[in-house]
Amino acid sequence: MRSSDVGFTLLELLIVILLIVLITGVFTTTIGGGFGVHMRNSARSLAAELEYVSQRAVTTGRTQRVVVDLDRQVYRAEMQLPPPKDTAAALPDHAEGLSLAPPLDAREFVPVDARIGEWHALDDADDVAIHEVRLGDEVRREGAIAIGFSIDGGTDPAEIWLRDDAGYQVRIRLVAFTGEIRIEEPEENAVAQ
Repeated sequence: MRSSDVGFTLLELLIVILLIVLITGVFTTTIGGGFGVHMRNSARSLAAELEYVSQRAVTTGRTQRVVVDLDRQVYRAEMQLPPPKDTAAALPDHAEGLSLAPPLDAREFVPVDARIGEWHALDDADDVAIHEVRLGDEVRREGAIAIGFSIDGGTDPAEIWLRDDAGYQVRIRLVAFTGEIRIEEPEENAVAQ
């Protein structure tokens, strides 16, 4: 046996190194680097649906809202019905009979005629939950709460907090008046990892 027959060729070494890199990459993303992946995916999906509802309000000229049921962990989009046309109403003969009070906005909301109008859960509902919704100064962790979008796409300040079983959190923040939607990860997540 010659000494040149013992050992590995350069090609064999490169294949082994490539396999080690691939296996390490797979384990790194599934074990260590995978913290919050489901959370980020759910946050992106929910943020996209919120953006869609905001744009729907602009294009339809009707107020829209997203109702979140924290007890059942589901949400859906609803739109406000247009005001009924009252053709029988006539102006009063005298100014004393004319009400100057703003009209009551008691119109009802109905589910949007699309998949987003049906109750549905987050994409990764087994791993991720809607922990709380903050609407202005109000914080809700149970019951139902609605986040409204006006016909210019603006909204009141709101935050939707998602949390997984490991305590990893993501905040979806709706910026007041502009309707801008941001996904933010609190600094506490770095400590949890």
